[in-house]
Amino acid sequence: MAIDPIYTNVMDKALEIMTDVLRPILNRDVEIGLTTLKDASLEMLKQTFDDEMVMVKAPMSGAIDIDQYYFMSKKLAASITDLMVMGDGTADFNESESLDGVSEATNQIVGAQATQWAEELKTDLTPSGAQSSVVLEKDLDIDLPQFYAAKLKISIDDWGEENICYFASRSLFEVLKALVDPSQVQSQSGEAESGTVTDSGGGEDKSVKRAVFGEFDSEDGSSLNGDIPRNLDLLMDISLPVTIELGRTEMLIRDVLELGPGSVIELQKLSGEPIDLYINDKQFALGEVVVIDENFGIRITELLSVEDRIKALK
Repeated sequence: MAIDPIYTNVMDKALEIMTDVLRPILNRDVEIGLTTLKDASLEMLKQTFDDEMVMVKAPMSGAIDIDQYYFMSKKLAASITDLMVMGDGTADFNESESLDGVSEATNQIVGAQATQWAEELKTDLTPSGAQSSVVLEKDLDIDLPQFYAAKLKISIDDWGEENICYFASRSLFEVLKALVDPSQVQSQSGEAESGTVTDSGGGEDKSVKRAVFGEFDSEDGSSLNGDIPRNLDLLMDISLPVTIELGRTEMLIRDVLELGPGSVIELQKLSGEPIDLYINDKQFALGEVVVIDENFGIRITELLSVEDRIKALK
């Protein structure tokens, strides 16, 4: 069955969000283009990767339940993680660190997607947390007929380019059709630079234009906030739980049962030591307690480095 040409425009919108998120967190210019869009099958994965690859599952829940899968080489997963911590992208694959890194990057992408799509569709969408693993093609447990598959080419400045395979629920494409102006589909016909939309049998159906995204410049021609694109504002509406930890200790059950009004619990932290600030259960900063009118507050004294935040994901 041929793919609805409007789904190509749906992918363009999704790739625009993905690009805008990856540029600042990788500290590089990133371009992502759509190569192929067709019914999901193992054949695309077999043609793109060795038998072993990294899979990132990134579901959303809310008004509709959506599953998304990103497949990439172990080399790309390692490089994304290395670039996130200010490396040069040449680090070797480390299963623990590399999987944590691509999970964090995907969480930011899906968080931005959920925010924008929920706002435009006037509905509720919540990321359920990305999970990464190293998988073999023969071990994949995905109901393929329920998915469309896109083959993407990602180019990272001063690093190189690689392929990513993206599987998304058919229901997601159907819902996002409402965000695409039908006139845009007709205007792109016959203007292809590269890539094809194909049917499930591999036959060519319609030429499409490769997604190419330019720099986001301010009115005076300079980049906004250094190299941060305007659409990074999409992340600003994501709600995250913030926890301030004064200290912690371990107690025997018998001691807990003996607690009563007036009991004092000694924490394993010296008076005056910095306290820990956690965002989404991950350590983010150090600070000190202050009093604002009659309320307690925290003054941030030190932010953890990006590398330390990645390590905290373990």
